[in-house]
Amino acid sequence: MSIAEHVDQAAEQLRAANHAAHHGPLDGPSAAVVVGNLRELVARLPQLLDHLRRSARRADFAAHYDDRPGVPVVRTFGFAMDHLDDSRQLADALHDQLAAAHNDLGHIGRHLVED
Repeated sequence: MSIAEHVDQAAEQLRAANHAAHHGPLDGPSAAVVVGNLRELVARLPQLLDHLRRSARRADFAAHYDDRPGVPVVRTFGFAMDHLDDSRQLADALHDQLAAAHNDLGHIGRHLVED
């Protein structure tokens, strides 16, 4: 399976999770599990983003074109690499925020109703 197909599957799974979210709110411990899983998901983004940037840097510019008239493909690849760098930094920041939220939610328990 290609990288694109794996990422497509991951996107589909997130869509399914968003759909499941319409079934009602989560309690604190359940939210902690979801946030922990999101943190893990986001922690894996930088490796893929780095791979994409390396791929763009190594691209054979002569084998590609930009479909906009007069726009040099080398410039388009350069802009894409800049955006991937920014995405990498945002993914790191998002991971840090999710880790903090996971830590906070990890302290929340749920009162049990006694029979």
